[in-house]
Amino acid sequence: MNIGIDIDGVIANFADPLIRAVKKNYGLLIKESDITNFNLSIVLGITKTEESQLVSEILNDDLPLYSGAKETLAQLGKERHNIYILTGRWSYLRSLTETWLKEKGIHYTELHLLPLGKKYQANIEGLDVIVEDSLEEAIEWTTRVKHVFVYDHPWNQTLNIRGLTKRVHSWSEIYCEIQQINSINQKQL
Repeated sequence: MNIGIDIDGVIANFADPLIRAVKKNYGLLIKESDITNFNLSIVLGITKTEESQLVSEILNDDLPLYSGAKETLAQLGKERHNIYILTGRWSYLRSLTETWLKEKGIHYTELHLLPLGKKYQANIEGLDVIVEDSLEEAIEWTTRVKHVFVYDHPWNQTLNIRGLTKRVHSWSEIYCEIQQINSINQKQL
């Protein structure tokens, strides 16, 4: 299968470094539950320029991995799945991102740095699964990809009345969902 996966908020824990950066830069102690919107300028009441500077500072940090991310991606690679890393990081961060992925031992097939908020427009055909933490991106992916998972965070809550996406809470849950899809696909062949 062809699996598209976001980095920040899915593979990498972006919230904890953000919390530290907000404390350092603004003297404000926040919790992950306070981050109720993907748009940090709205959450923090700062300008887009300040938001970009804050995000750049965080991305230049050594972001920690979510538990199970490295192992699950390695296992999916062993099972011959193609892993497409689809991130909204700026293009000037390509080298930094490639170095980070290598240092963390993250298995992937291709890395795509795409415009934030428009990753779903990527010219990548044949994706079977998307794992994303941006609710806006996830909903837009549903027009192109059959299985769209939203990695659970306070900033991506929705009523999901049409059931377009499926919420996942851990890498073990992601792996189980992919195994189920793969099993169904194999039976249909």
